[in-house]
Amino acid sequence: MPTKKEQPQIVTMPNSVEAEQSILCCILRDETFQADIIAALKPEDFYQNNHATIFSAMKEINSVTRRVGDETKNNTVNLTSLIDHLRRNGKLADVGDIDYITRLNDFLPGTANFEEYKQIVIRASKMRQLIRICGEVSQKARSYASAEDVITYAEEEIFNLSQGESGGGLVSLSEETGRTLMQINERFKNPGMFRGIETGFKWLDRMTNGLHGGELVILAARPGVGKSALAMNMVEHVAKSGKTVAVFSLEMSNQQLIERLLSSMSTVPLEYIKSGQLPGGVSDLSKLRVAQDTICSQMHIFGNEKTDITTAEIASQCRRLKAQHGLDLIVIDYLQLMNGDDKEKNRNDGRTQEVAAISRSLKKLAKQLNVPILALSQLKRDAEIRNIKGKESGGGEPVLSDLRESGAIEQDADIVMFIHKETADNGSAKFSLIIAKHRNGETGSMPLYWLGKIVRFVDDDYLNRHNIHITPVVSTEPQPSTPEAEPEYTEANEGTFIKDDKNED
Repeated sequence: MPTKKEQPQIVTMPNSVEAEQSILCCILRDETFQADIIAALKPEDFYQNNHATIFSAMKEINSVTRRVGDETKNNTVNLTSLIDHLRRNGKLADVGDIDYITRLNDFLPGTANFEEYKQIVIRASKMRQLIRICGEVSQKARSYASAEDVITYAEEEIFNLSQGESGGGLVSLSEETGRTLMQINERFKNPGMFRGIETGFKWLDRMTNGLHGGELVILAARPGVGKSALAMNMVEHVAKSGKTVAVFSLEMSNQQLIERLLSSMSTVPLEYIKSGQLPGGVSDLSKLRVAQDTICSQMHIFGNEKTDITTAEIASQCRRLKAQHGLDLIVIDYLQLMNGDDKEKNRNDGRTQEVAAISRSLKKLAKQLNVPILALSQLKRDAEIRNIKGKESGGGEPVLSDLRESGAIEQDADIVMFIHKETADNGSAKFSLIIAKHRNGETGSMPLYWLGKIVRFVDDDYLNRHNIHITPVVSTEPQPSTPEAEPEYTEANEGTFIKDDKNED
């Protein structure tokens, strides 16, 4: 006997119409938390089209601000303002007319459970987005030649979903103006609230207001001048403040980084740590153990010493780290040693285009994770030659065009900093930190002082706080132009250091 054809099963996407109605009712009925609800949701979080249209109207009403005394407040969403807005925009009939809006307003006896309704709407929305992502990943897995590309896409999309990002698209800036003005008002009341991550260098932190999420910060210098040392000094300060740092060192092993941290924090010279010959004996070991306890118990630093790491691998590892432990700063040492993601394309386009692609990827990653990325970079040899020729004329400082291999680094970076070193004929050296580009602020320079024995750069503020006196070394013999050609200095509380160290960047 002929069998009946099976009817195709209709699969309903996850949704809760009742929760959507409840949350819209809460917005209409209680203005005390309507701004929080509107900020937490998006129109696409609503399954029913008429609910998405109603919420979009509420969002537009709430984005308009008004002055109440000395404060700026958002307009209130209520039954009257919502109906008026929908009518003026010709959408009242589309959502079910006045009758439906009125029923929404009376849908609940109270609004106490608004948080529960909000979470139900968000959960259903994320489930629908996850189903969409899985479908797209499945389709790409059937067509893409590279498994790494599909994995990277899947990780990025799922990470964005877990972080609550919208995934892009045009938004009306007028909708964001009210919220932005409210933030500016908060900054005026409490300037420290919106300060970025402090580096430990007072002048730099004042000029930049700290390092902010989404920024790509380039620290560049010629080889051996000290960019790795300065970056690790910043890492130490950031980690001591309780923040989480990821360090990708393509030049040094994790053990070398730890040795530098131990030397800097304990004031035991690095050369003694490397040789194991500690002049202070038990006293030096005690200092190192105190530094070790601080690193293990208070500082959250994660290191990766892989020498051929790609931007896709860095992005994948940082997404996982942020999800599991949080993430506040990424440090990459250094940019020109990195590999691009597409090896075949890199061979065809050349190294300059590869570095440009790496630079753009890092800027994208900084925005996606909302953390600053400090990427170290080499300078062209022209900068060193110009520095030597510039001694007599007083010039020779590096410029943005000295960034090695790609002008794209200059374009993508929010901040570009140089470590500049001038070596006098008597062998003494002067260091300075130059902000050559600052997308959101001033440029300028400050003096740095190299305490080579403990692999540390410090500023005037550090010298004053630790009672360190710098005395230039006078010598009739020319000295090599490397970080070890430093001035002699004495530190009253921590012993005397002399100009004979061999620590290189």
